[in-house]
Amino acid sequence: MEGASAGAHAGAGPLVVAGATGVVGRHLVAHARRAGLAVRALSRGRTAPGLPADVAVFPWDPAAIARGDAAAAAAAAPALDGARVVVNLAGASLGEGRLDAAHKRRVLESRLDATRALGVTRARCARPPAVWLQASAVGYYGDRGEAEVGEDAPAGADFLADVCARWEAAAREAVAGDAAVRLVVCRIGLVLAPDAPAWRKLIGPIRWGVGGRLGPGTQWWAWIHADDLARALLLLAARDDAAGAFNLTAPEPVRQADLVDEAATLLHRPALFPVPAFALRIATGEVADALLLPSCRAVPRRLLALGFAFERPGVGRALVDLLGPT
Repeated sequence: MEGASAGAHAGAGPLVVAGATGVVGRHLVAHARRAGLAVRALSRGRTAPGLPADVAVFPWDPAAIARGDAAAAAAAAPALDGARVVVNLAGASLGEGRLDAAHKRRVLESRLDATRALGVTRARCARPPAVWLQASAVGYYGDRGEAEVGEDAPAGADFLADVCARWEAAAREAVAGDAAVRLVVCRIGLVLAPDAPAWRKLIGPIRWGVGGRLGPGTQWWAWIHADDLARALLLLAARDDAAGAFNLTAPEPVRQADLVDEAATLLHRPALFPVPAFALRIATGEVADALLLPSCRAVPRRLLALGFAFERPGVGRALVDLLGPT
């Protein structure tokens, strides 16, 4: 079902990616090209480092477009015109900073600007994309403790939950009144990939033999391997019956301490150096409470219902892929 649906749409029009040079974007573009899809990348510069040479790069200025700059919107419109799918992954990284007031403002405004800019630009197209994949994160749910979290769970009440809720709302507003567009909200978990900054920060201390649990270590992390994530995004782009919110996470969430222990075992290193919550907060600022310490046992109920088959459903298989066999 999955392969047939994706293949049926392979020649139906280009895929446009905003945020194509981020880790999710790079893996999505690579999978799309292998599937034979033409790809256009929206970039704040005239080049998009790290992408294949056959990806068409279109410069855009989302902040200017969001402010109402008609010339900037007109310049970006050719990227979307005639495309079938637009994927919005654009936004400043949460992990590159301490989530002080200025960083929080960049995180929120970059996401809202890009989303509103895509809506404005899309409205100028004679042949606008009929499918919009909107990135969000499982941070939408906040800290949920031991509860298993499906897509019907309400939003949380912390900073990241508020960002995700406003990001999703901006996408809904951008397509409001357009019955021809299919909006899919993708709540993404921790992305595991060799080139993922979060993975590199996590695995570095373990490689050096000074890894350990973060805070209590009992918190659930909803994660997904980048290859499964790219395959899931392409499936959601292809399936006409996919709309609304989807958790893009592996079906087997993992406790943070268990992930560290499995990685340390594969690397033949100890994992005996825990980092208390207060020390995490000193080292990373509010990033600790936004990304590292909350517990979110999110599961991909709707994605599984579509028939998606994970290649790496458990963290053990994913770690072997990332670190190599023992």
